[in-house]
Amino acid sequence: MLVYSAEEEEAFFDQIDQVYVLAESDQTEEAEELLLEIESAIPDPKENCSVGAIMLDSIYAFYEQTGQLEKALPFFLKETGFLQDKSKTEEVKNIVHFITTGSIYYALQDLDHARVYFKTAYKLGSKKVFADSHPDFLFIALAADEDFEDFKRNFVPAEDGDDEQDELTDEQQSLMDEYCEKGNAEMDDENYAVAADWFTKAYAVLPDPKEDWEASGYITASLGDALFNEGKFAEAKEQLLIAHEFYSGEESNPFVLLRLGEAYYELGDEKAALEYLLKAYEMEGAQLFEDDKKYLKFLKKHHNI
Repeated sequence: MLVYSAEEEEAFFDQIDQVYVLAESDQTEEAEELLLEIESAIPDPKENCSVGAIMLDSIYAFYEQTGQLEKALPFFLKETGFLQDKSKTEEVKNIVHFITTGSIYYALQDLDHARVYFKTAYKLGSKKVFADSHPDFLFIALAADEDFEDFKRNFVPAEDGDDEQDELTDEQQSLMDEYCEKGNAEMDDENYAVAADWFTKAYAVLPDPKEDWEASGYITASLGDALFNEGKFAEAKEQLLIAHEFYSGEESNPFVLLRLGEAYYELGDEKAALEYLLKAYEMEGAQLFEDDKKYLKFLKKHHNI
């Protein structure tokens, strides 16, 4: 690992700043020449240098700013090729480079290649690595082949400054409904892990900010239920808290309260468990607890109900 000293890092950032000073002064050729000079001084793979990731980010930002994003692609292909090999034997640190590579292909409207890199990023880092990315990216990674083909046929690249989407497109609504139906069917068959995958795909269809969409409450509640039944209580709690936040604006959802209380119980947080279980009981009574009486027994132990 090549680690830059404080002095070397300062010099590096000074040079990067100079690139943008030149670019902003319409001296694009000089800026590009300096950028490539800086890049050549950092050995490949950039993963093995303390400023390598910043270098690649700077390359992407420069070529995006100058409208030549295709020029950034070779640098990322070289890096992701190394990372792909590395991932076979050890952990990869900069998974985000796969997303950036996919985003370049996305901008170039080469969705088949974009899908390859988005799927790799999801495989190596799950959906959390897409947290700050365009919602299309996670959808492309997770979509079934036939849904992806539909997406390509209707694809319109997002433009900077586009207004926020007011309603789901027919395609988005159809996909979300289909994924939820498949998730519900798997829940009925007690295939909880598969159900969770379908609900995750349904949630990925919703444009950002996801909390603005009415469907987000139902989907996160369903995902939380699937994860709870799978025994993934911490992950279930995370989704159920999102659902609870959505429903608490008007009227709390008793099922969400119940599952939240049960998740907290399984995680050993009895105080929080009692809070949510009691709220659920006050809304629906003992009938809500019919599937597993141990939670009702726990509640009665602490409250006179």
